[in-house]
Amino acid sequence: MSQKNRIGKSYSLALLAALTLLPFYAHAAAVKQITTAGQLQQAINDATEGDVLELAAGTYAAPSGSFTIYNSKGFTLRAAAGANVVLDGGGTTDLVRLANVTAGTGHPVTFERLTFSNASNTANNTFGGAMTLDKTEAVFRNCTFNNNQSNPATTGGGAHWINASVVYFQSCTWTNNSSKNYGGAVSMLNSRVYFRDCNFSGNRSDVPGHKANATGGAIHVDSCTLRIANTRFENNRAGFIGGAIYTIGHWNDTSSAPVVDLVVSDSLFTGNHAEPDPSVPISSTAPPLGGAVAVEDQTTAKFYNTRFFSNSGRQGGAISNYRAITEFEGCVFKGNQAIGTGNSQGIGGTLLILSSDNNDSTTNNGTVNRRTAQLTMTDCLVLGSGAASPGGREGGGIFAAGDFSPLAMASAPDPNRAHVTLTRVAFVDLAVAGSSGTPGTGGAIKGDFANITVDSCIFQKCAATSHGGALQFGRGCDVTVTNSTIAGNSAGELGGGIAMFGGALQVSASNFVDNSAAAKGGAITTSPDSGPTYGGDMTGVILNCVLSNNTGPFTIYDGDIGGSVNNRLQYSTNRIFPGDNTAFFGDFYGPLTVAQLNAVTAKVPVANTAPGSAPTVGGVLMTPRTVLQVGSPGESLPIPSSLTWASSGGAASLDGVGVANNGISNSAVDGTHTLTVASNVFPTIPAPPSAAVNISTRLPVGTGEDVLIGGFIIQGPTPKRVIIRAIGPSSPVAGALQDPTLQLVEAATGRTIATNNNWRITELGAAIPVNQVVDVQATSIPPTNDAESAIVATLDPGAYTAIIRGANNATGIALIEVYDLDPVYTTKLANISSRGFINSGDNVMIGGFILLGGTGPTKVVVRGIGPSSGVPGALADPTLEVRDGNGGIIASNDDWTEKQAEIQGTGLQPGNNKESAVLLTGLARGNYTAIVKGKNGGTGVGLVEFYVYQ
Repeated sequence: MSQKNRIGKSYSLALLAALTLLPFYAHAAAVKQITTAGQLQQAINDATEGDVLELAAGTYAAPSGSFTIYNSKGFTLRAAAGANVVLDGGGTTDLVRLANVTAGTGHPVTFERLTFSNASNTANNTFGGAMTLDKTEAVFRNCTFNNNQSNPATTGGGAHWINASVVYFQSCTWTNNSSKNYGGAVSMLNSRVYFRDCNFSGNRSDVPGHKANATGGAIHVDSCTLRIANTRFENNRAGFIGGAIYTIGHWNDTSSAPVVDLVVSDSLFTGNHAEPDPSVPISSTAPPLGGAVAVEDQTTAKFYNTRFFSNSGRQGGAISNYRAITEFEGCVFKGNQAIGTGNSQGIGGTLLILSSDNNDSTTNNGTVNRRTAQLTMTDCLVLGSGAASPGGREGGGIFAAGDFSPLAMASAPDPNRAHVTLTRVAFVDLAVAGSSGTPGTGGAIKGDFANITVDSCIFQKCAATSHGGALQFGRGCDVTVTNSTIAGNSAGELGGGIAMFGGALQVSASNFVDNSAAAKGGAITTSPDSGPTYGGDMTGVILNCVLSNNTGPFTIYDGDIGGSVNNRLQYSTNRIFPGDNTAFFGDFYGPLTVAQLNAVTAKVPVANTAPGSAPTVGGVLMTPRTVLQVGSPGESLPIPSSLTWASSGGAASLDGVGVANNGISNSAVDGTHTLTVASNVFPTIPAPPSAAVNISTRLPVGTGEDVLIGGFIIQGPTPKRVIIRAIGPSSPVAGALQDPTLQLVEAATGRTIATNNNWRITELGAAIPVNQVVDVQATSIPPTNDAESAIVATLDPGAYTAIIRGANNATGIALIEVYDLDPVYTTKLANISSRGFINSGDNVMIGGFILLGGTGPTKVVVRGIGPSSGVPGALADPTLEVRDGNGGIIASNDDWTEKQAEIQGTGLQPGNNKESAVLLTGLARGNYTAIVKGKNGGTGVGLVEFYVYQ
């Protein structure tokens, strides 16, 4: 689904007719009809700015050496309406070469409704199988790339080779493209590339005889910015790394800035594989990894509301992260596997996080200590297929390891640990099984010299054939677990809930219930580590937790080995049931009851208790926290969220319906869900609030001080990517401003950071360092008239002012719009305040906003300001009304003192009693409009303001 759908079916103001995207060139263009391949190359050579080359139905065989477009004018190459047009390489030649001598010297070329098939490149390392895009800009809409291949000596890109270019693909499909080297469908280098509403299926870099290091079954990324939205990756295969996508960000001196910047949202990865063709042997030391996605080195990869189903590799069934930064929010992983039984296989059934530096050029032959891998997951589900179908051998959900290189071991420990942060993540039915004499450890997570923080998570019915039914840690891990529930997990040997050998373990306010271990430690097994690599004492504390109905035969097994390392883990203010001599077993103490354990002062700072019956505990998560309304091609909408719950100590019900103590189900109902255990109620965390994804104002634009001024505030912890539009001639109103110009000012400094007049011509500046014509189109909401203006910018939190004027002091009605382009709304558009001259009749001030995102509580204050603005000619008595997307009035006000109590409670009361304000709560997601008029037809300078907050 497109960005237009994401931010609402109609993204114009509610009282305006919905804007409809016009063809690529809004002005009259010369349309040249083409019926033969010979005519096509000549038409390309003769094309002038804005031309449309329209192909009649048929197959157009590419000449030897392809169709060529060099130093191009901006034109469109498209199929005639309803025509099936195929550009065919006959298995012997590539199809199109689009190139400029220098980046930025040509204009964007657009391709529409074309099929590119049966192309081949075997000779040139800088060409793609079907298309080569070099130092250029291009847009593809509704195109298909099928059965193309690129097999030169060293490079790839079965359909596309993209170098130093800016490219946008919308509603395009790649099927059965291949390369024996890398990038079965697309290979990109030093470029900015956008995919929206696309489909990658059956693309491969695992063809017979492929290179041993063949990467990226669908996409190979080297030093690029890549944005993927609403896109499907299905059954793509890599011979070595990254079944669907592989990225490599080569290290540079500024390690905090990504060399590869990847963002994926509302997409699906299903059935992708990293596995060599039978003709290529599997390396015993470097097996295939990253069944869906592999990211490496100076890559930052962020995934939002994306699903990973049934992907596989020998390591990292879905994701492989080597020294990169990865973030997942609202994502779902189901049935991914790390297959294979070799010593280095079956690791990280879902996610593999590795950090160790190699003695190679990236580390200056081992003298540079690179950063370690980082993983952050929030509101996600990691679901396995149970013990009958293990997800791997070590770490059924996550395997995370730090840097064991000699240089790392000589420095401080924590910077060299892998860093994993998990918040509200459910791990369910994950399993590991040992093979070839190696144990199966860490049913959900295995950490190896890692810093792991777990908050408000659920681990349910996970299993390991050896240690750590849910969690297993070793070699100096530093682990913190808070507010979590570990329930119904099992280990074939030690530690049904947690097994940890050396390091620091802090667990608080968490539940260990109904776990089991065949040997000892049904809930927890710990011991020190005497090994040479970050071995040492076992330290930390289990604090204020419930340990109930665990079997093992002992709930806690406190292992110790004597000598210079010791188990110093402590137990404080926990509730342990049963409290008899099965509660604790220590190698130095033997079996102890809770009372006897409390007497061991070295182990118990504050006494634990032994309740007479199983305590009532529970936890429930909704992942993602909001039912998704958009997805990838072919997905049924809406996409249900999952409800995962775990409980003990009483009968359970979910939303009033009786359920088993542990379980998972789907729900298409937004809002708070409630798990009740006995008489105790455990709700899901509230849904996130809605956010303003568009804020806009329509007003007449005059001259001098009577221009249209829109101020907006970005509020939050991180920068936000936005598009700001100045709309005039495409708005369906009489007297529209025909040529609006746009100026963006940083309010704190008064500095102009961007300007634009006519969005197809980029004006470089502080906020616009590169030509952004294609970037504007990639938002999917470019202005629909060439005379209108737009700026795409990533802005730091703070206040900004956008000013619309008429070119050459022209006047007329214009629209200022700010759209949030981020896939999530951690940082928000918190306010817009637009100022201009308010007239009577149709020339009043009309402001609008669109709420999307979560369904949690959101408050909006709308104000009509006049006399307190302090400007000459201020509107003396503004009135205000707010309408919903259907045009119905939902609130109105003349003087804000009519609603004094509720407005003062917000702290946003106007400065003059004649001004207007309303507080809106409980708004549904959708479009809203505010109209500010002068009372009794009064005119003057006024402001409409929106404040969006929780």
